[in-house]
Amino acid sequence: MKLVWLIFLLFLIFVRFGVGEDQEEDQEDPDFLIQVSNETVEYERNSTYPDIRMVMVDKFMEDLFKGYDKEAAPISENRKHQWPFEYEISVLRFKLIDVDEPKEQVTVVMEIQQAWPDDRLTWDPEEHDNVTAVYLRLEKLWSPPITVFFASEVTEQRDQNFRMAKAIYNGYKVTHVPMKITFNCKLQMHNFPFDTQICEIRMGLPSVKTKLFFIRMILSQNLQKNLCSLGNSAWDIVNITAGSENVKSLDFSYDSLKMGVMKIHLKRNPTFYLYMIVLPTFIINSISIAGVFLKNTDKIDRLTIGLTHIMTMTFILGIIADKLPKTEHVPLLGQYIIFGLCTMIVAMTFSTYLKKISENLSVRLMRSRSGFCQKLRKFIGKPLRVLSIIFFQIINIIAVVYILSRYIHFENKYGFETPCTAAAHFKDMEFHSDDIGEDDCGCY
Repeated sequence: MKLVWLIFLLFLIFVRFGVGEDQEEDQEDPDFLIQVSNETVEYERNSTYPDIRMVMVDKFMEDLFKGYDKEAAPISENRKHQWPFEYEISVLRFKLIDVDEPKEQVTVVMEIQQAWPDDRLTWDPEEHDNVTAVYLRLEKLWSPPITVFFASEVTEQRDQNFRMAKAIYNGYKVTHVPMKITFNCKLQMHNFPFDTQICEIRMGLPSVKTKLFFIRMILSQNLQKNLCSLGNSAWDIVNITAGSENVKSLDFSYDSLKMGVMKIHLKRNPTFYLYMIVLPTFIINSISIAGVFLKNTDKIDRLTIGLTHIMTMTFILGIIADKLPKTEHVPLLGQYIIFGLCTMIVAMTFSTYLKKISENLSVRLMRSRSGFCQKLRKFIGKPLRVLSIIFFQIINIIAVVYILSRYIHFENKYGFETPCTAAAHFKDMEFHSDDIGEDDCGCY
């Protein structure tokens, strides 16, 4: 009997604390938030202690969404708007992830802020207890169907259950979208590894006629200040510009298209290729040139050195070919390796016939008793071999000095001795940023 009472008592304790925890969890999840002047207040519909003000808020939300259809866009040719539909994209955060050079694709992660007007959801804060903004789920509102052009993959880095939006009393709606974008970018590789690339991210509303809306793309101030940290270990970001552009259709049956354009200026870090390719290639060329001109080197040894050098350079060229896209231009680094390969072939050919030429000339010069011929006979021996080594080594040094000079010029032009800067550039825009201020838009 005592055991039964003990079990019953434990059951009551479990029910008491279990229900209490559930109620606490329910109370922590608000239905929506409202902003009263500069103060944000939470409201729960299932509150244990109902507030008289909660009834007023429910009435306000019911009146606000009365007759509102989230499936219908606030853009129409037959409907007169209080203001033109201005769609604004603000890039708040940006980070370069990867540049897939063979596929000519760039992957970035970025967070954008979308702001657009919807005059169907406006109110006067003085008539609604100073409520200036409402935070609610994005699924309750109509949002612009943004499209990222020339992108192979766009992934929204946000849980669908936490897609929130801010509705402001003046009709503007604001939401944040973190996304991962993989887009195509045509790469210019003729200066590789001292190359810079300009890639573009284009966004727009292709389903909306151009004359019905304005679009602009801007950069946040924090993004401009932290420009130097936006790249990765292989690429630095020199500059970022943002603006809008009108793209006219070649077919007059279609309307032109307005796009928000973000241009990213990339600079490669070439130090890796200098140490891993240029320096080993220079050393291999130098040793091979010296090897083929040794006194006791026969034809088989020279052929072995030459073939080994050719195989090594071919292997390095294969590594570069796998790294780069198949373009019509031979990259600068490939030209350097091919030049070294050609230099080695000429040196090997010259050294092969040098011994035979020296022996024939030596026999002929021995027959002459002139002092000049005797000096020339001594010169075509060891001094000629040394002079040949010096000549081909000078050619090898000139080639690597040219590569190093291009590196120094590249770093002086795009290096980070000067502060990184970013500029927001707007072109082909029919409005001014001063037309809608902070007080009017409320989205800054």
